[in-house]
Amino acid sequence: MSRKKQVRLIAITHATGSHPRGWRHPDSPARPATDAQSFIAAVQELERGLFDGIFISETAGTMPGPAEAHQHDSMINDSLDPTVLLSAIATQTKHIGLITTGSTSLTQPYTFARLLASLDHISGGRVGWNVVTSRFETEARNFGIDPRLLHGPLRYEIATEFVDIVKRLWDSAPVNARTHGPQNEQAFDPSSVKPFDYRGTHFRVSGALDVQRPPQGHPVIVQAGMSEEGRDLTAREADIVLGGGWNARQAREDIRRRAQGYGRDPDALIVLALLPYILVAETRDEAEAQLRAFTALLHPDERQQHGILAGSSTDIADLMENWLDGGGADGFAVGFPYLRGPVEAFTRLVIPELQRRGRFRTEYSGTTLRENLGIPLPPARYDAVEPNRMRAP
Repeated sequence: MSRKKQVRLIAITHATGSHPRGWRHPDSPARPATDAQSFIAAVQELERGLFDGIFISETAGTMPGPAEAHQHDSMINDSLDPTVLLSAIATQTKHIGLITTGSTSLTQPYTFARLLASLDHISGGRVGWNVVTSRFETEARNFGIDPRLLHGPLRYEIATEFVDIVKRLWDSAPVNARTHGPQNEQAFDPSSVKPFDYRGTHFRVSGALDVQRPPQGHPVIVQAGMSEEGRDLTAREADIVLGGGWNARQAREDIRRRAQGYGRDPDALIVLALLPYILVAETRDEAEAQLRAFTALLHPDERQQHGILAGSSTDIADLMENWLDGGGADGFAVGFPYLRGPVEAFTRLVIPELQRRGRFRTEYSGTTLRENLGIPLPPARYDAVEPNRMRAP
């Protein structure tokens, strides 16, 4: 008898929960956006539930539009840097993956490659990178960038070069490059470093990373772009794809086809369906009562578009099984409207139900995010000792 397809789970949330108005719930911390300890406790609960990872998205600037439209949204107006926050979480967890967001338009490849390599070492190989291109004029102004660089296909041209350079930087120093020890006369073996000279349209990078190759080789790449250019970048570079909600099956088939066109094994990509925010309880009636209590906190105009799925553990598990068996997803990106009650309910009710059905692990299978997801370690891109001169793909 063949083994049932297993659910992969990543939580998408902020310190205030996933819903923009989650901070309004009375169970939220007094300072939800900046209370790191409360958020760490929520991530520890996710780890007890054996989640593959925690994913924190980011917009590096206020949202466009009138200020009154966003004045009550703490995720936009009051949030910690996700990579810094995840570095704190790394010291308080052991297994759960830590997926940050980094824009290819708002920083430099070397800076970001070094940052994520450092966090991958600190966490013992648990880091993922949600690749975003950024698109808001307010973000461009914050960084002194021409807003036209964030429009149309150009931002994906920049992203293509950026991701390629970052991966080459991660490959420029292998894991065992350093030879520290009283018996050694050198701090590291210089012959193991692989500098390169990259000359692209948007970036020129010459040298090598001054951090050992990350424990995972490359931190896990996550991508959610659903434009034509975004899907091509996803198919070429991503390990995890965040699919298109209720249209996840069509998105999955399209991304797999594109990946095969780039010479990749489509089965190597993990496509996660984006679920609505989840409220789960012992019974459907209880969950719907929680939903009514939460929507009462919203502005009347928001109550019909709350984006929350409420049900029993059986309801949620049935939905997941239907998507898995119907080819719609390899797993799910799950949001919670507020913290921490919905997280605790999910790990207490849904996880055991999935385990009872033979759909979810009973323990972590590895120590790195790649191992727990079943994604192989990537080989280094090149082995030459002399600098490699290369142009953009």
